[in-house]
Amino acid sequence: MTLIAVLISLLLLPAYIFRFSVFNLPTNVFEVVAGISILIFIIERLIKFKFRLSAFKKLQFGFWPAYIVILSAIVGVVIAPDKTTALGILKGWFLLPALLYFVIINTFEKKNLRLLTIPLFVSLMLVSLWAILQRLGVISTLFYQVGDSGFVDYLNRFRAFGPFESPNYLAMFLVPAIFITLPILEFFGKTVDRVLILVFYLFPLFALYASHSLGGLLAFGFATVSFFAVSLVKTYRARLLNSGGKITSLAAALVISAVGFAAIFSSISSDTYSNSIRKDIYHYSFSLIKLHPFLGIGLGEFQKAVGQISISNLGFQTYGLSYALHPHNLFLAFWLYTGLVGFLAFPYLLGSFFWRLGRRGGDILFIAAVFSSMVAILIHGLVDSTYFKNDLSIIFWLLLAAATILGVKDRKPEQKTS
Repeated sequence: MTLIAVLISLLLLPAYIFRFSVFNLPTNVFEVVAGISILIFIIERLIKFKFRLSAFKKLQFGFWPAYIVILSAIVGVVIAPDKTTALGILKGWFLLPALLYFVIINTFEKKNLRLLTIPLFVSLMLVSLWAILQRLGVISTLFYQVGDSGFVDYLNRFRAFGPFESPNYLAMFLVPAIFITLPILEFFGKTVDRVLILVFYLFPLFALYASHSLGGLLAFGFATVSFFAVSLVKTYRARLLNSGGKITSLAAALVISAVGFAAIFSSISSDTYSNSIRKDIYHYSFSLIKLHPFLGIGLGEFQKAVGQISISNLGFQTYGLSYALHPHNLFLAFWLYTGLVGFLAFPYLLGSFFWRLGRRGGDILFIAAVFSSMVAILIHGLVDSTYFKNDLSIIFWLLLAAATILGVKDRKPEQKTS
């Protein structure tokens, strides 16, 4: 039952846009369904062990640096002046994804891990079709997008954003989802069936193009290279995929190489106005780090903090501050939101992730899909905050869960801890 509930949760991942309150607590459709799956897991566990304490023994907890990040996020709530916003971010972007991660690594095994790709594939296709129809002018804006001048501007510039808050958010969802769902091909034995499934991927590819997100295109390019690089070393598996150090070094090399490409992409962008604002945001982000190097500024405080230190810049206050919702860089965001400890724990977590992934052979397609999907998140994260949103944080923790399960050597998850 837990397995089915988790799959339904992932199917409804984009439904976080449907928000409401329960007992004055802000929530959304996805959080409710995910919460139910967590509750089902606890109940099933208690029933299985006849409500004894042993129900919570021999559980797998996964990557311990992940919990350091969670603790740092809690500190981000403590120091944040706006506790309501900070608690909402902690709930939706840290605690819920971590709990779902915990449920997945204690429910799924390597033999059924591929089931996770089915609901994500359906969600990916629905979002892609929405964006395509929007790009073609068949549909326009959703309920929360109506009347917003920003969305009108996107439509006038023929940029698709789908059900999300911006074209860049659309791209941040599409690219990692494209790669993490590729193992769905293993469900089909016939070549013609696999080709038909691959044809469906033309929809998210066109949706990505319609977003006009340079960061998304950069991430897709590097993720594609990553996917084929890992896939094609099947013959030389012992030299690369069974080495945690080599696979981690490969990931680091890809991200470092992408820094130069990101700078080139920014310089060739025709949107000079947008580039100028982004540079100002980076400038103020570093200024905030200098002012708050250890604890950061707290969750949800970026725009307010930037507004305070940019008070003398009338041009930015008038035209740029509304775009300064986040630092537009994944690593800067972790430093500012979770402090120095969270910032240091995050790359350590990534290193643990790639190391664990590289230590196991076996399902080459799944390993390549998980690897390239995380690479896409990190590379797009050079120019955007590719974690700090409901769906993006879930995808990130789902990749952690996949690496955790793939790293368990022929045992059930509850028989080994990490």
